[in-house]
Amino acid sequence: MEILILKIFLALHVAFAALFVGGNVFLDFILTPRLELIPPGQAARLGEKMGNDFALFNWICLIGILVTGMLTMWRNGLEGSVFDTAFITTSYGAALLVKEVIWTTLIFTGAMMTFYLRPRVIVKLPYDASRESIESDREDTIRYANWMRWMARYNSVAAVIALLSGAFMSKGGLW
Repeated sequence: MEILILKIFLALHVAFAALFVGGNVFLDFILTPRLELIPPGQAARLGEKMGNDFALFNWICLIGILVTGMLTMWRNGLEGSVFDTAFITTSYGAALLVKEVIWTTLIFTGAMMTFYLRPRVIVKLPYDASRESIESDREDTIRYANWMRWMARYNSVAAVIALLSGAFMSKGGLW
């Protein structure tokens, strides 16, 4: 029964990681470049509607990765070893540290995109907006959208690296 529970935790962990990686790679390398092929108004509307769903999807995956990862470490008796330098310097510990650091940065970029940048990219103009305020808002929106694009690319690349680190862990570690 112990082995079955561990396998379930690991399967869920891999599923959340695969969904996160696949979703981010799809968004960054397939969907986003194609949005430039449709009229700007439609692209903005599609981005607004999909953005909320995609942000929720990513947060579910990131929290799922955290919970299943912690449960797996607990089942393997490694929860205390994470802070032990002797463990971190092992091949397995180094791979786990890489994953943990990347996950932390993904939480940071996800929070930045969801709670800071996204609300600034989706600008609702008042009916009495002046031409100057519209131009100013447009420039800010473009700047924020560029930051979101950069962070989305980072998330894709970092998630693939974390996934590869997890694959190394299944074979004993990084070296």
